[in-house]
Amino acid sequence: MYLIARCPSCGKIIMANAGNKTRSCPHCGHRADVPSLKVLARVRTSQEAVETIQRLKEQQSDADWEPRFKKFKP
Repeated sequence: MYLIARCPSCGKIIMANAGNKTRSCPHCGHRADVPSLKVLARVRTSQEAVETIQRLKEQQSDADWEPRFKKFKP
């Protein structure tokens, strides 16, 4: 089983094998205890984990999107 979680140091989404005790973040290098991670999802295969991470990133980017307007100078 794989866990999808947030790195406690940088906040980015990471994947961890539930059988491991620790996991290093590929983004910032922080080593975290797997049981203490904030779990976003649990999946059975690594392929499901990759798909879930992609969906979470898409949802996050959609939520962060704001319309940008150029200031109009008459």
